[in-house]
Amino acid sequence: MVSKLREAIMKINADFVKDLQGDGGFSKLCELMKGTIGTFSSAECSSGMNYIAFTSWCNFGLYDIDFGWGKPMWVSCVGSSNDSETVFLNTIILMDTRSGDGIEAWVRLDQEDMTMLAQDKELLDFASFDLSPI
Repeated sequence: MVSKLREAIMKINADFVKDLQGDGGFSKLCELMKGTIGTFSSAECSSGMNYIAFTSWCNFGLYDIDFGWGKPMWVSCVGSSNDSETVFLNTIILMDTRSGDGIEAWVRLDQEDMTMLAQDKELLDFASFDLSPI
């Protein structure tokens, strides 16, 4: 697994970044993610390990960005059409709330794990499942 990770990191260079820019860049990134997740999934199946990817977009200032039509009311993450379900499965993305006094957690798990998480009493003491924060 470490050697595969090392190989993947070495592929990130100026040509790689240029290839992701412009039209079709997001689709190329999704394809790359599918391949990476495929590697993790095959390792998961063969070794019995589970994985969840965590990332934080906190303090990126996403609510301060103005593209010309005003600052956003709500920032979210999206996937690529129907493929987003499989591309970003087992992923947790943390983001600031609009008010800046909290953190949203965008959680992508399979249905069984999401059902268990939504019923976790200890989690519900500290968090709420608010699907519409606007």
